[in-house]
Amino acid sequence: MMKPTRPLIPKGGSYPPEFREEAVRYWLSSGQTLALVAADLGLSPECLRSWRKQLEAGRAQDAASNPLNGTAQELAQAREIGQLRRELDAMTRQRDILKKAIGICAEIQSGGLK
Repeated sequence: MMKPTRPLIPKGGSYPPEFREEAVRYWLSSGQTLALVAADLGLSPECLRSWRKQLEAGRAQDAASNPLNGTAQELAQAREIGQLRRELDAMTRQRDILKKAIGICAEIQSGGLK
């Protein structure tokens, strides 16, 4: 998901609901920490966290009143995508470590490493 563009907000104003939703989706799907995403968007972590809670509460109400609404499911999917990306990064690091270990072992067996 692309990073949302932060709108210009007059002092004392609030961010549009569309930006809030995009920012939360970006955070959940990015696989990055709350602090990193908030800093990247120029927001406080608490602001982004509260938007997530508001969106989830609103989605729960919408889902209860309209079972065909898929946005709550989209948030859950975005959260899962973020988790899967973090797992993929961990597995990629483990694979790279094993590749290096195999290379070192092969050099030792062939007598190349002293």
